[in-house]
Amino acid sequence: MNIMIFTLFFSLKRKCNFPFLRLFFIRYLRGLLSLFLCLTSLLSGTAHSAEMSARKQIYAQALQAASADISQTAKNKNWQGYNVKMNIFIPAEVSRNKACLSELKVAAPMNGQRDLSRLRYDISCRDGVGWEVVVTVKPDIYLPVWVARNALERGRVVAAGDIELKKKNIATAQNGYITHPDEILGFTVKRRIRPLQVVTPSQLEQPVLVTRGQQVLMIAEQDGIEAKMLGEALKNGRKGELIKVKNLSSKRTVTAMVDDIGRVRMLGI
Repeated sequence: MNIMIFTLFFSLKRKCNFPFLRLFFIRYLRGLLSLFLCLTSLLSGTAHSAEMSARKQIYAQALQAASADISQTAKNKNWQGYNVKMNIFIPAEVSRNKACLSELKVAAPMNGQRDLSRLRYDISCRDGVGWEVVVTVKPDIYLPVWVARNALERGRVVAAGDIELKKKNIATAQNGYITHPDEILGFTVKRRIRPLQVVTPSQLEQPVLVTRGQQVLMIAEQDGIEAKMLGEALKNGRKGELIKVKNLSSKRTVTAMVDDIGRVRMLGI
């Protein structure tokens, strides 16, 4: 068609002796040529857009699903001040898929507990023959967590000056992390923690709330009635641990659960 317009243009230019008509036809043919080139470019761009739209649809659905999962986890764990960078991996073969005209279906594979370091989604289209792909999302989740300000040696009781908050990528924190100060302050270091190392629950043990030979308050409860008496702890105990306690009044030895500093709760009467 370009050749036809070009030939017609020069043919009219030779045959037309009137300057006004010649100028009119030149501008008219130039307009037709510009329109043709625009249509060609538009059709080419539309085809390219259709080819890429399936990938864009998949990307958008994976991003939405991963964002929802991380947001729910953040809500459940009461994360504060976190931010996320999504790394989405889509198989190359999706370039052969046509854009889906209906809503995409997204499902997480039934593989038990979700691993935030590697989220997988089955994304499918039900149009015609349809298609299905598995997309992997590896998010970087930066959350303020407690790290050691200086080296913390084994046996040290953690104080406020020993720790500070730093944003770390927790998606790859296999040993866990701590976000609340009441889960670290007053705890005893089980093994050495390096400066600026993320403090994990496995590195700490709860403080001893009751020591052997200490006089403790024994609390017994039944049918909504609470009774208190004094006893003697027969071993050291941390919160939630079961220890033997001797009732100083009856001289009986019972099993009780450590509840707080110098306080235990009897398991049953």
